[in-house]
Amino acid sequence: MTPAGKRITLISVGILALAGVGSLLATELALKHSITLNSYGNPVGGSFRLMDATTGTMTDKSFQGRWMLVLFGATHCGQDACTPALQAMSAAMDEVDPGKRKMVIIFVSLDPDRDDAQRLRQYGETISPRVVAGTAAPFALADLAKEYHAPVEKMTDPEWDYVMRMSPQFVVMDPQTRYRGTIDAQADKASMAASLRQIMAADAPAP
Repeated sequence: MTPAGKRITLISVGILALAGVGSLLATELALKHSITLNSYGNPVGGSFRLMDATTGTMTDKSFQGRWMLVLFGATHCGQDACTPALQAMSAAMDEVDPGKRKMVIIFVSLDPDRDDAQRLRQYGETISPRVVAGTAAPFALADLAKEYHAPVEKMTDPEWDYVMRMSPQFVVMDPQTRYRGTIDAQADKASMAASLRQIMAADAPAP
C-alpha cells in the first residue's frame, strides 16, 4: 500500500472510532441527564425524550403527524404481559391503518439497566415494525411515567430476579400530541380496533 493509501486508511479508521465513541457518549448522556417535560396542557401525557433502539434519541416531535399509542413496561415484563399487548395493538392498527402511515406504538422500557439499544431493537423486531422502543435514566422515567399516569413497579421473579409491571392502558395521543383517551392493554385485537376507530372518529373534523 502506498503512503497516501495508508494515510487514508488511518484517517478512515479514526473517523469510525470517533463515530463509535460519539454513539456511546450519546447513549450515556441520554441515560444520565433528565429533561424538562411539557404536558402541552394535557391532563395525561405530553412531551418525551428517550434513547431509542439505535442508540440515538427520539422525542414526541419525531412522530408528529401520527397517532401515538404509548405503553410502559420492559422486555422482562411481569406476567409476560407486554408482548401479547403489543402484538394485539399492532394487529388492531393493521386493521384500522392498513397503510401503516398514521399510527405508531411507543414502548417505554422501565428497565434501562437491562434494556439497552440492542435488546430494545431485537425485541421490537420480534413484534412489529410499528413498535418503537426506548428508555431513559430511572429518574427521567419516573417523571415520564408520572406524566402518563403509568405505575412504576418492580416485581420479584424466580427466573429473571425481577420484572417490571406493564402499565394497564395504552395512552392515546393524537397527531398534535393531544391526549385522546386510553385503551385497555389487556383487551383483544377486536376490542382495541373498535376503541381506536371510536377515538379517531371523535377526533375527526365535522363535515
